[in-house]
This record gives sequence, structure tokens and C-alpha cells, in this order.
Amino acid sequence: MLDRRVHFVVGKGGVGKTTVAAALALVLARRGRRTLAVETEGQGRLAAILGAGSTGPQPVAVAPGLSVAVVEGRAALEEYLELVIPVKRLLRTIFASRIYQYFVAAAPGLKELMTVGKIWYEATREEAGQRVWDAVVVDAPATGHALQVLRMPQAARDTFGAGLVQREAARIVGFLRDPRATAVHLVTLAEEMPVSEALEAHAELTGPLGLPLGWVIVNRLHRRRFSPALLEALRAAAAAAPGEERALLAAVADRAQEEEGWAAINAQHLAALRAALPAEPFVELPFLFVEEFDRAALEQLTALLAAAIAPARAHARRRS
Repeated sequence: MLDRRVHFVVGKGGVGKTTVAAALALVLARRGRRTLAVETEGQGRLAAILGAGSTGPQPVAVAPGLSVAVVEGRAALEEYLELVIPVKRLLRTIFASRIYQYFVAAAPGLKELMTVGKIWYEATREEAGQRVWDAVVVDAPATGHALQVLRMPQAARDTFGAGLVQREAARIVGFLRDPRATAVHLVTLAEEMPVSEALEAHAELTGPLGLPLGWVIVNRLHRRRFSPALLEALRAAAAAAPGEERALLAAVADRAQEEEGWAAINAQHLAALRAALPAEPFVELPFLFVEEFDRAALEQLTALLAAAIAPARAHARRRS
């Protein structure tokens, strides 16, 4: 899995997709792979987590062997036009025209197609006969939009007649469907709505799109379980304690009850997810109790991810 050249990290909004993408990029870079982390929505969250300031379409180095860039469809289209139309005055005229502005805004799927085309270009780009990047990690948009992005090369291949667009789209589709080159990792929480969306995405990815799945990454798992007898004893101790101790013990009891509830919910939905996808390699990451997700928390998550993928890699080898 770690030898693949493109890693799309896909998941419902709010499941920690960006932090998982950042941790995966660090794992790859620290294994000696020249890695590009790509943000696709331009909000700067991935760059900020990895320690970059402002960033754009040009890669910015953030750590040894690791760079980060923003890939956005409109910018990718303009970069492509700069390659094929070398006359700068003509380019400025095109970019400023109302027809061009309308075309970019209205053309269905154009920005999605150019986004995945730019990712493919970076994954296959060579300089002096050597690949520039060994791995590209893509922090994809939320699930629905991510599936639309991944669907566009196939749609372009099937829609356009013989010609440049059809040939380029076919090359991209072949690359994305190659299990030696590409992995689509599903990030979810062990909760009802994220699990439901992850299963729908899995069906789409492995069915109509025919893309190679990577890991099913279950993020922010609560695991601490407390027996009813222990919770009852804690409540009784709080009731019997004097003054400030009573308030403290009551707060501890509340948090223990809350953690027990989340752990039970997570266990239930994790079991259902595993039952629905018995052949897939799972990676489980715990909930990190931190006040703010800072660089120290990212380092902790990176270490946890590196440890968790070892059994998942063994599972994948047995499956193959």
C-alpha cells in the first residue's frame, strides 16, 4: 500500500480527513519517499497543519522529503493554457474575457476534471529522467464532491470522441484504476451517519468507478469502558463527599458516563462496519484528548497511524 504513488483520502466532512491526510503524508516522507501533500479545496487547513504559511499551486517544502500544494480546477486549467498558449498578451485577454469566465463557471465537471488531471500530472511528472514525487497524498473534498472528482476522467473518456481529450482522459483512468499506482482511503467515524456514507462511498468506488480501495480508517475511536457497578460507586462517592470534593467527583462521574456511552456507540458501529466490509484492511485510530489539534497532536497521530498500518499491511498481503 505505501508503495503506491497516489493516495486519495476521502471521507464525510468532520471525520478528521485532513488530519489523517497530513499524518499519512508524514509517514510516507519519513519512510524516505519524496511526498507531495495536496489540498483540493483551497482553505489552507492541510498547509496549516503541516506548518506551511500561505501556499498555492506551486509546492512548498514543509519538512525533509515533504512538500504541500493547493490544486484547484480553475488554476489547473489556467496553468495548462499557459503551457499550450505561450503568448502572454493573448492569455491575459482570454482570462479577462466574459466568455472564458462563463465557460469556467458553467462547464459541467470541468474544474473537477482539471483537478484530477493536475494530480495525475504531478504523480507522473519527471525531471532529468527521474520522478519528482514518489508519493502524492490528496486531501480530497467531502465524500460526494470527491466521488464527482474521481468520476470525471471516466466521464470525459466516455463522452469525447477520438482526440486529445479522450486519449488523456483514458490515460488518467488507467492510472487511477491501477492498484499498483493508486489507493483510495476511506476515513470515517464509528457513528451512524459517517458509517452509512462510508458504505455508500465504498460501493461507488469498488463498483461503477472500479478504483482500488486502500484502508478503511476508523478515526477518533473511544475505547474506555466502565462497568455499571463502578459508575454507581462513583456516583455514591460523589454524593457522600464534602464540598469541593463532591463537585469534582460528580464531574468525574459525568465524564466517565459520557465516555462509556461513546465507547458503546463506537463499538456497535465499528462491528457493523467490519461485518459489512470483511475483506477490507482496517486502520483504527483513537480519540485524542487534546485541547487543540496542534503540531504535537499531529506527531502523536502520525505515530499512531504508523503503528496501526502494520497489521493492515499484513492483512492486505494475505488478501493479495
